[in-house]
Amino acid sequence: MRLIDKFIFIFLFAGLLFISLNRHSRHPIFTYHSQIFADKAGYHIYFPAYFYYDMDAENLPDSIVQKTGTGFHLENKKIITKYPIGVAICQAPFSLIASLLDSFLGIDNNYGFTENHHLALNWATAIWGTIGLFLLFLSAVHYWNLSHMQSYMLVLGILFLSNLLYYTTRDCGMSHAYSFTVFAGIQYLLLKILNNQNIKNIDFILILILGSLLLVLRPLNSVFVIFPVSYILISKWSNFKKIVLDVNVWGWLLGFSLASIPVFLQLGYNYYAYGKPIADGYAGESFSNFGNLDLMKFWFSPNNGALLYSPILLLVFLAVIKQWRNNRIITFYLVYFIVISFTYAGWWSPELGCGFGHRGFTEHLAFFALPISFTLNSNSINKLRIAQIFMLALAVLLFISQFNFDGCWQSDNAWDWELFTRSFKL
Repeated sequence: MRLIDKFIFIFLFAGLLFISLNRHSRHPIFTYHSQIFADKAGYHIYFPAYFYYDMDAENLPDSIVQKTGTGFHLENKKIITKYPIGVAICQAPFSLIASLLDSFLGIDNNYGFTENHHLALNWATAIWGTIGLFLLFLSAVHYWNLSHMQSYMLVLGILFLSNLLYYTTRDCGMSHAYSFTVFAGIQYLLLKILNNQNIKNIDFILILILGSLLLVLRPLNSVFVIFPVSYILISKWSNFKKIVLDVNVWGWLLGFSLASIPVFLQLGYNYYAYGKPIADGYAGESFSNFGNLDLMKFWFSPNNGALLYSPILLLVFLAVIKQWRNNRIITFYLVYFIVISFTYAGWWSPELGCGFGHRGFTEHLAFFALPISFTLNSNSINKLRIAQIFMLALAVLLFISQFNFDGCWQSDNAWDWELFTRSFKL
């Protein structure tokens, strides 16, 4: 990497952190805008439960369930959350720093839910998000034949022309930014292995760790990623057949040992909470909407429409159209998009509750970046300059909208365009 690239990504991290801290500085903790509230509290609770309260509900601070928006609940002295443990693992180093800072400052109440623990999530998500974007940049420059300018257009387009910015700064306690980086890491390692036709110890260990994190962040994604991973392997099939496994016994031992930790932590929690190692925290919810799919609403409505709030995804369709004759397997990405759409549209709550745009697609932007790169790579300099101007204007509008967004759609009408346009007011 060039020195200027390193400075750009440091600046990008600083910008994400500033936006995140600035947004949350306007609201006190224990409100619905705070970093540890509702779903985010459900993801976070593992750390304080394990390290402060001995997994005993009676040890928790008074009314902490209500203060944090009932993202978890208490039952028979147990602390019950339906959310997987992956986010808590990704945030653990930052939560540990917050705990050390609380100890140094003599803070002795609301352990695990203090101001420092809230701020730790801002840092955690900004760092993880920047790493994910950095890995996309490396993939674009090294393996997708994009110039540095095209690669920055791709990275900034993924960030600002989607709801990734929102889930990296506003809802920074959710799983999506972490899953995005895990996906970007898996993709980069696959491309590296296929290019080098060799799997070394470090590649093997990292692939296992990232695969383990994928499972404990959002298990459903392990099904979805079959499509982009299959595309990458099939498109490089001649390289894939020549891969040499250069992993020694220590690589096997260390890889499987580290990768097993998140899985066993999740299995252990499931046994504690539900009495069995394999459990579904969402057992009371279902895909009851399959008989009443409304894909137009799912994709385009102001209430979390997937394509309306993440217009960068439209370039995936353009890439499929332009590449289809010479690259038939690119339809894997069309199937990928459709499978995600049908799955979430069939869920009992297709919009997935509160959010800025449909968050079911947010982490998958890491894999959709590959067909989007085809679109950027096939255009002339003049067209790219025009695209830059258009992207900048659209990015500004989306930034204003997500900054004004209150957190939930404030209308019973999913097609309330008047409410939608009000979010663009300065």
